[in-house]
Amino acid sequence: MTKKKYEMPVNLNDYIVNRMKEKYISNTELARQLQMNHSSVLFMLKNPGMQIRRLWTICEALDLNVFRYLANEIGIENPVDSGNTLRDAEIENLKKEIEDLKKERDLLKEVIGLQGR
Repeated sequence: MTKKKYEMPVNLNDYIVNRMKEKYISNTELARQLQMNHSSVLFMLKNPGMQIRRLWTICEALDLNVFRYLANEIGIENPVDSGNTLRDAEIENLKKEIEDLKKERDLLKEVIGLQGR
């Protein structure tokens, strides 16, 4: 059985290196921020695979969102989150219920006021 080879649609390492250039951060400085050896950073930036944890720390060090970049590059725009849709509907129902309760409260105040006369 032959394994299918998947290729990344973008090169994150190039993206990270470009961000380092924008922020004037050297490999040595990035290594210091990541608490890694300089040679390990060089190796990491030349290899195509990177652990998510390491990627996360790089994003924090460079104030970079590679996940948004990836989504943009592969054409994902505002994916629908069914959890948000359900939550929004529930919020609208609760707002209506609050409005109804306010009306009922006001009516009861009016009735109590009429009885006190």
